[in-house]
Amino acid sequence: MKVIIIGATSGIGRAVAEAYLAKGAIIGITGRRLSLLQEIQSTAPNSFHVAEMDVANIEESLNTLASLIETMGGVDILIINAGVGYVKATLAQEISTVDINVRGFTALARYAFDYFTEKGSGHLVGVSSVAAVKSSPYAPEYHASKAYMSSYMEGIRLRSAKWKHNVAVTDIRPGFVETAMTESNKNMFWVAKPEVAANYILKAIEQKKKVAYITPRYWFLAQFLKVIPDWLMVKVM
Repeated sequence: MKVIIIGATSGIGRAVAEAYLAKGAIIGITGRRLSLLQEIQSTAPNSFHVAEMDVANIEESLNTLASLIETMGGVDILIINAGVGYVKATLAQEISTVDINVRGFTALARYAFDYFTEKGSGHLVGVSSVAAVKSSPYAPEYHASKAYMSSYMEGIRLRSAKWKHNVAVTDIRPGFVETAMTESNKNMFWVAKPEVAANYILKAIEQKKKVAYITPRYWFLAQFLKVIPDWLMVKVM
């Protein structure tokens, strides 16, 4: 099994890479911080392939992905985990969020989908968020970008089914996962450790789920968010 994880330097991406390593996979990992990628590679040099990638630079990212796939001799599962988010972002930060979470994601997802279609099989996985379900006054651009990701994945999943491309598409929607950022925020709840989240993600991929909330109890929150009226959302936020 050959897996590529885009955005694997830390957090969910790194935990997923380590989980696939335990399953004996050959893994390609990318990110902006080459030193962290090399640190991961040093734990299993024969299993990891690394490539520096800045998703905001679309042309460079696609060239890097193509080269990584060639180096690995193909790929069976491609996971797009790269993304950014800010609270009360500036205009520049909002534009950056769109560049990475929307434009960058689209380019990589479309490239992977076309690759798998030509190959005759494959599995595309995108890490969106529970934030895709409902927007927020604090980060509307982030929520919008995640909603776009989820909708795009739904669309190409339907495309695969309609024209029988044999490409599976899974939308991973995490809630709060323990990172350096969450350590300072005491208001977060149901915070999962990256290793726990990774195990749920691998299970969802193995089952070829269309949508998976990570951890599963966030499904209940998502149903609530779908029906909550604006006046109550404003009050609780």
